[in-house]
Amino acid sequence: MRMMKYIPLLLIIFMLPLHADFAKLGTSGAQFLKISIGRGAAMGEAFVAVSDDASATFWNPSGLATVTSREISFYHNEWIADIRHEYLTAAFPLGGFGTMGVSITALTMGEMEILTIDDPNTSIREDTGTGTFFNASDYAVGFSFGRMFTDRLAAGITIKAVQEQIWNMTATGIAMDFGIHYNTGIRGLRLAAAMNNFGTDIAFSGRDLEFASEPYPESPVFYELLPSALRATPYPLPLMFRFGVAFDPIASESNRLTIALDLNHPNDNYETINLGLEYGYLNTLFLRAGYKAYTNMDYMRAMSGGEPVYDTVENVMTYPEWGDDIATLLNNLTAGVGFHLKTGATQFKIDYAYMNKGILKATHRIGLTIGF
Repeated sequence: MRMMKYIPLLLIIFMLPLHADFAKLGTSGAQFLKISIGRGAAMGEAFVAVSDDASATFWNPSGLATVTSREISFYHNEWIADIRHEYLTAAFPLGGFGTMGVSITALTMGEMEILTIDDPNTSIREDTGTGTFFNASDYAVGFSFGRMFTDRLAAGITIKAVQEQIWNMTATGIAMDFGIHYNTGIRGLRLAAAMNNFGTDIAFSGRDLEFASEPYPESPVFYELLPSALRATPYPLPLMFRFGVAFDPIASESNRLTIALDLNHPNDNYETINLGLEYGYLNTLFLRAGYKAYTNMDYMRAMSGGEPVYDTVENVMTYPEWGDDIATLLNNLTAGVGFHLKTGATQFKIDYAYMNKGILKATHRIGLTIGF
């Protein structure tokens, strides 16, 4: 129980980054690491304090400590612009020692044709196809571990290898997730915090950056070409700090209602406040809903669609033509449903999640979990 006195200190440390006056939009890479999965996606991405299944490898590795049976989950996401996101994860309890988790993430898309460069000084379009195709993909492989240190306090860690690939260029790096989870025992009140994607900067390298250069281009004498290469600028991973609270105002054998609230601070965007609800009936049918609100309302309007308006008097961009109030409120609205079926010692879980992405349209996720 001596660990209990450190809980407030740990939560304060995790909460310190949850404030910033501006967002560094578009300053990190490996964005696929931020695409949410599982039940949490349907609950407005408010899941860091709820994490109690194999999807904890994504949200909060300390949640693995609450998993009592072996689980294998597969999540498919029809992401934007014909991009597909897959997440495979498994949790294996190791008795009183803790729970081990393994996860594989893949972001793939179809082949794209390389086009010639159009000359803006001519009236004829020259950006025609070359007949050569390329593709792009992202992958991550993670190993997680969560353990109960008291009957209420859990901690966990994930170590993952990350790779991005575009044609013949790749960027690789190592990232880690850390998390803590504390159950107060009062109406299921849980407090949790996690730091995701803490790791090395990554940079692209490969033969597409290589070329031959003339050592003295102005000289009339011919010199042998020198093998040369461009050096790509390194970029950070999408670091995320999460602090969450969850509790169960209704908890009986036939009905359970969970309310979750997350505060998120990314290193490449504005902070968000996430609210999620999950209602379970007879531990068989689950209804979920949620909402993610950015702390910057101008950004919320921009993500709702429309066109910016340039104010020539004030010399600034104004936002009345961005999405209207209703479109803004519907942006990042989530919903979902789940069905849990038990056959003997085997349990099957089917989950669906919908998320309104505003100007980027809606996304649909479906997951299958087998527990045994």
